[in-house]
Amino acid sequence: MRKDIVIAIAGIALVAAICFGLAIWKPEWKPFSSMRTSTSVMEGSKAETGPEHVVMHVNGEPITESEFQAAFSQLPEDMQRQFTSESGKQAFAEQMVRLKILEQEGRKMGVEKDPKVAGQLAADHTNIIAAATAQKLLPPPNNAAVQKFYDENKKNFEAMELSHILIAYEGGAVPARSGKALSQQEALKKAQSIEQQLKGGADFAKLAKQYSDDASSADRGGSLGPFSPGMLPPEIESHVFRLQPGQVSDPVPSRYGIHIFKAGPHTSQPLEQVRQGISRRVQQQATLDKVEQMRKGAKVEFDPKFFPEAPKPPAAAKKPS
Repeated sequence: MRKDIVIAIAGIALVAAICFGLAIWKPEWKPFSSMRTSTSVMEGSKAETGPEHVVMHVNGEPITESEFQAAFSQLPEDMQRQFTSESGKQAFAEQMVRLKILEQEGRKMGVEKDPKVAGQLAADHTNIIAAATAQKLLPPPNNAAVQKFYDENKKNFEAMELSHILIAYEGGAVPARSGKALSQQEALKKAQSIEQQLKGGADFAKLAKQYSDDASSADRGGSLGPFSPGMLPPEIESHVFRLQPGQVSDPVPSRYGIHIFKAGPHTSQPLEQVRQGISRRVQQQATLDKVEQMRKGAKVEFDPKFFPEAPKPPAAAKKPS
């Protein structure tokens, strides 16, 4: 399929997503180590201009560079990749033009006066201002605070080298390399047969290359790379992180297929490697604590008819007669 057709289809999807209010989703864990990549937003396509620079007009109404970039950043990452080239940037601009035309028409129709729309606009305004304030409310933590968090949570920064052999089944998220998927029961029997070979001393890497349906890791002998606690789905993590180095798991079913995992060496991530993530986490927790303090000092009045279970305000003390 030609690139311009792909961009056109993505543009139609963009308009549909925004017009009908579809939620932006979060990516799920995938067993393919090759999926661990990220794409910079509009990398290399941004001209050297300021955020208030007007990049286009729609019926005389200006759209600034900051507005353009903000709209782009709200797209899911996989859709952003469709628009990273110069032609993609132009295609995205065309979709923004259409959305701006709809907005202008809505103002003529008085759509903003609709109570439901007004409520959504107010909620969006609150969310945006609150999120920006949360980022600026407290300074980043100092080195001592980062070191303290690292020392108290070292176990969470341990990583395990992990390999697997994946047997696909019909209806699972990973297709069979042979093109013919087994039933879930057949896939389990095949995994159990491979498990018996491993118990008999067979080489894990060779069997992974021969049998694993995870094409991206099979060529590396099933190697997935290092994983830390919290990176795997709970139903898989409960099996994996109790394995000792060199130990092989029983067959583990998941939505991807039937896995046989092999644990590799356990390593600790050095502080410098995780400093940025710790800093964000410590700052977020400090911000939450600050907000809770502010909540205690805030005067809040609930409508008892709308919130019948809301706590009642303390009764005012009677003046002495």
